[in-house]
Amino acid sequence: MHMFRINGAPPRNLPRLGLRRKRLTSLLGVVGFLFLLTPPPIAAAHGEQSQQAFERTSTILFYDTHFSTQQLNIGEDLTITGTMRVMNAWPDHTIKPPELGFLTVNQPGPQFFIEDREMSGMFTPQSVKVVKGGVYPYKMVLKARLPGTWHIHPAMAMEGTGTLVGAGQDITINDVGTFAQPQTLSDGRTVDLATFGLSRVTTWHVIGLVLGVLYLAYWLRKSILQRAMVVGGGRASTLVSRRDLKVGVAFAGVAMLIGTAGFAYATTSDGPHVPLQVARYEPVPEAPSSLASHMDTKVDSAVFQEDTGKLVMKIQVRNNADSAINLDHLQFADYEVFNKDLAAQGMADGQNVATVSPSAAIEPGASRDLTIELDARELAARNLLPLNEAQIRLTGLMFFRDASGQESAAEINEMTSGILPQFG
Repeated sequence: MHMFRINGAPPRNLPRLGLRRKRLTSLLGVVGFLFLLTPPPIAAAHGEQSQQAFERTSTILFYDTHFSTQQLNIGEDLTITGTMRVMNAWPDHTIKPPELGFLTVNQPGPQFFIEDREMSGMFTPQSVKVVKGGVYPYKMVLKARLPGTWHIHPAMAMEGTGTLVGAGQDITINDVGTFAQPQTLSDGRTVDLATFGLSRVTTWHVIGLVLGVLYLAYWLRKSILQRAMVVGGGRASTLVSRRDLKVGVAFAGVAMLIGTAGFAYATTSDGPHVPLQVARYEPVPEAPSSLASHMDTKVDSAVFQEDTGKLVMKIQVRNNADSAINLDHLQFADYEVFNKDLAAQGMADGQNVATVSPSAAIEPGASRDLTIELDARELAARNLLPLNEAQIRLTGLMFFRDASGQESAAEINEMTSGILPQFG
């Protein structure tokens, strides 16, 4: 080891300098450890808005979504109902065609336990087969688990595409009550799924943590800076000794032994064993309403005016029904835009309204060319206006309603509704 000398004698402050470095390193380690123990702040954001527009508007649209309550106690039920539509505009050229999906909820952790899920009145505990253009009423019953205010979305996880979400709602779970989920097993025992097997899970976590900490402690017993200097000096092969190799093999052997023993214990102590069951359900799509069967629509054009921020659509509507109809509202992903003339009082001056002209109802047997004008800045803010994507297309749903309140949805199909930007 080389040591610098001043006037032939070693400098007196080297021991003090080393001690100061050790103290500083220890202090930084303590500060870092305390920082890791500090609870992180709660982050809240609409992550679905990071998805491209076509993923949210051309795939699956959830509408008529209803949450049974916005506040409940632990152990109480929340029911989510609504309708989902697998769009005919599904972009097969970009993502996998819709074939298999799983109805679920998008939530920040296991705050709710799903007790029941149905599509078209069918119990659907596993993935289901769906078809393009299919309309499926759905229902989910959730039991509240943990207190807090949580943002919940109905969602459909599609194979090859990912999770597609509907409109969300903030739900508050009061810190009142207890959560329990009793279940009778095949051997006659009744267990609580909230705590069943928890001690075994904890035991395996502790075993893995202890083994991992011991392994890290062995390899980190030497200074990282010293090891880095050795590597930098081209002597990395000298860092691992025969003893280190033996210790590494010993750790691997212990890990394999523990895993094998755990498997043997679980096999002999638990039973009878039933393999995980797989069933592919195929809910029947909802039949079109009589209004939908007697109405035809076509989108002629969609123009985005850059200077005004407005989106102007021209559509053709043919009413073959027995009663007059009106365009009630439009929906793009989870964003709804209402007909200004039909909107509820207090909503007509908001951003999510559209001007429809001519405004008169479309009489039975009549055809009408409608011009729809809406503020597209909110669409852009929600990342639903794909002006900077490879395909500038507009996709969504138009909802028509007759005098009796019967409703029909018609697609704004991306293959026929290219957005034409208009500058200046």
